[in-house]
Amino acid sequence: MVLSQEGKRVSKIDTYLNCAEVFAYRSTCIKRKYGAVIVKDDAVISTGYNGAPRGEENCCDIGKCPRIDRDLHQGQGYEMCRAVHAEANALLNCSREQTIDADLFLAGVNPKDNSVHKAKPCPLCARMIIQAGIKNVYLRVGSGPDEYVKVNAKELTWVVE
Repeated sequence: MVLSQEGKRVSKIDTYLNCAEVFAYRSTCIKRKYGAVIVKDDAVISTGYNGAPRGEENCCDIGKCPRIDRDLHQGQGYEMCRAVHAEANALLNCSREQTIDADLFLAGVNPKDNSVHKAKPCPLCARMIIQAGIKNVYLRVGSGPDEYVKVNAKELTWVVE
């Protein structure tokens, strides 16, 4: 979480990434917590975090993760994951009209120690982000001010060859 220092304001980008990080703490995933915030014209239009579909048991409720059980890493075994990703949840909560030319802010947190996880959308989420008309994606990559990467949504890795 980026905090103001010496009376200086936190930048808008870090503020929106802070919001994404706060939503990551709401995540029900025991492997990796992610939060997403969609912003258009300087207004937050949607948020999301990773967790099982509404009404279904979450990994934190059942106390296990099939991906952890199989020692799978980022990009592996999503078909057995119980969670809807943060980006997908944020996109599902608004219309395409709202997402055209909006920006998406993504933050990841390691559940064991609450350290920042270098955020990166999976290829499926990247496809949805592009399809929704998102303009830019801001990815938190560190815990300090301005430790983020800005990516044009169309440059995201959406297919693995």
